[in-house]
Amino acid sequence: MERHELSTLAARFKRVMSETELNKLGRAVRFCRRERLLTPFRLAVSLVGSFALRQVETIADLQRAFNALFETEVAYKPFHNQLAKRQFADFMRELASRMLEALVVKVLEVGRKGAFAEFRRIVIQDGSSFAVKDVLARHYPGRFRTVSPAAVELHVTLDLLEESVARVALTPDTAPERTELPAPDTLGGALLLADRGYFDREYLAQVSAAGGSFVVRAPVDINPRVLAAYGDTGERLRGWGAQKKLQDGPRLPRRGFADLDVVWQFTGGSLTARLIVSWNAADREYRYLVTNLPRERYTPADIARSYRLRWQVELLFKEWKSYANLHAFDTANAGIVEGLIWAAIGAATLKRYLAHATQRLMGVETSTRKTAMCATHVLGDILEALLCGGHRALLAAFDRAVRYLAVNAKRAHPDRDRRTGRLQLGLDPVFGAP
Repeated sequence: MERHELSTLAARFKRVMSETELNKLGRAVRFCRRERLLTPFRLAVSLVGSFALRQVETIADLQRAFNALFETEVAYKPFHNQLAKRQFADFMRELASRMLEALVVKVLEVGRKGAFAEFRRIVIQDGSSFAVKDVLARHYPGRFRTVSPAAVELHVTLDLLEESVARVALTPDTAPERTELPAPDTLGGALLLADRGYFDREYLAQVSAAGGSFVVRAPVDINPRVLAAYGDTGERLRGWGAQKKLQDGPRLPRRGFADLDVVWQFTGGSLTARLIVSWNAADREYRYLVTNLPRERYTPADIARSYRLRWQVELLFKEWKSYANLHAFDTANAGIVEGLIWAAIGAATLKRYLAHATQRLMGVETSTRKTAMCATHVLGDILEALLCGGHRALLAAFDRAVRYLAVNAKRAHPDRDRRTGRLQLGLDPVFGAP
C-alpha cells in the first residue's frame, strides 16, 4: 500500500466533512446563522457517526451521543429544536449528496472478454419503501392505507461498477416510480437494469434512441405485437404468424426460454425490442424481460443472468436498513424524518467508502455487508481524528481501518462470485491506486 494513495483517500473524506465547508453549507441553506455549540459541522459528524456506529432508536439517543462525543451537556429540547428547523432536512440532504458524489471509488470493471464488454456503465434502478408515523400521512401518503397510512420511498440509481449511488430521491410511497428513472440522454453507452415498476415503453424508446441499452422486467399484462418467435436454440416457434398479439398467440414453452421480437405502438412513436419469456414455477406465471440487446451477441440466458445483477441494489437497501439505522422514528415532524433519513444514507455511504478504499489499497475483494457490520470498530477513530483536525492523525486512523478491514471484511466466496455471482458475466474486481 502506497502512502500517497492512502493520503489521497483520507484527504477526500476530510474535504467532504470539512468543518469550514459544513458550517458554510449550514449558513447557505439558512440552517444556522450564528455558530454556537450545536454548529452544523458538529451536528453532522455526530449524526453520521451515531447512525454508523450504534443502534439508534430515538432522538434522545442522538442527543446523548452528541453530548458524549463533544463532552457537553446540551439538553434534549434545544437539541430537538435544531432538528425541528425547516432547513435541517435541506442541510442533511445536501450533505448526503456531497458524500454520495465525492466518496466514490471504482471497484469493478467489465473484462475485455466479458459478455458485457461494450458497456462503460451498468446502472441499476430500484426503490425501497418503509412506513413512518401515521400522523404524517398528509406529507407521506402510503400505498397500503389500512396498514401503513404513511410511508416513504427511496428511489435509487446504483452504478454497479462503483457499487455506489449515482442518485437517490425521497418521495411519498404513492409517488409514481417511473418519474424517478435516470434521464435517457445520460444512458448512452450504458446498460440499465430495472424492475417492472419502472417499465415504460416511451421511456425505453428514448433510452434506445440515446444509444443506451436496457434489460427491464415487464408486468404480466403486457400485450405487444409479436413479429417473430424463437426457442432456446434459435428455432422458430410455431403458431406465431401474422403478427399476433402476445396474449392471443399459442402457449409459450414452460421449459427454457422463448425469445420474441415484439413491437408496441404508442402516441408519437413505437418501441421495438426483444421479449425474453421464462416460466416462474413458484409464482405460476411467465416472467417477461424486455431488452434491446442484439440476439447475435446476447443469448436469452445472458439476458436472464444480467437481470439477476439487480440483486445488488437489494443488498444496498439491506445495508441501509440493517447497519445504518434507516427506519421510522417516533416523530410527527416531516422535516426531522427526512433529515434523519439523509443522515442514515450518509453513514452507509461512509461505510461503503471504507470497503472500497480497502479493496483498492490492500488488494483484497471486500464485502460491503461485512464492512457495514465491523466498521464500527474503526470508524470511531476516524471521526475522532477528523475532529482533532490533524491530517497525520486522520491518515493513521485510515491506515488502521483499511488494515483491519482487509482481514475482517474479505468476501467469503470470491470464486463462487465468478461462477454464479456478481462476476459471472465477465466483471473483474479493480485493485491498485484509485
